[in-house]
Amino acid sequence: MKRIIVVLVAVFACLATFAQKTTEIPEAPYLPIDERTNLVTYQDVVKQEGTPKVLYDRAMEWVKKYYKNTAEVIKSADPEKCVLNMRSSVRIFYKDKDGTMRFKNIVYYNFKLECRDNRYRYTITDFKEKATGSAPIEVWFNTSASGWTPSMYGYLSQIDEEMQKLIESLEEGMQPKEEFVDEW
Repeated sequence: MKRIIVVLVAVFACLATFAQKTTEIPEAPYLPIDERTNLVTYQDVVKQEGTPKVLYDRAMEWVKKYYKNTAEVIKSADPEKCVLNMRSSVRIFYKDKDGTMRFKNIVYYNFKLECRDNRYRYTITDFKEKATGSAPIEVWFNTSASGWTPSMYGYLSQIDEEMQKLIESLEEGMQPKEEFVDEW
């Protein structure tokens, strides 16, 4: 009789274990984290022929093409030091129950462009969601935080995708323009 009870208890324990939903945490997306600040930071020095002034002018031209409202985006422009400080944003979306992507919020970021002889450096950092204002997006990596959901990794991936597009566009925009010579 004891053996039957022990077997039944073991069977029910196994069934209860399998019946529980296991929520697997997806793998975190890779975003570059600055070791000094612990903030998501996209930064690179790009070799590009040109004087600081020529590179700065190209950067201004690119900014005017890439952003709709440059007066709002450019926070400071120093043509003598060849430095641009900007603040812009990216929109993030969530997937509805029916699979439709819906607008969730806006994430702001700081963007700095510095030009020197034959190179420029971009730094994109200080990402903050508009709703929280002061909370950096880095909290979305903390799976043990209350209120964390796997969709936060999706938001981080969306931000990374948009930053990759921005960087690609910047590097393309900083290339010298072919001069057209009309020889007729």
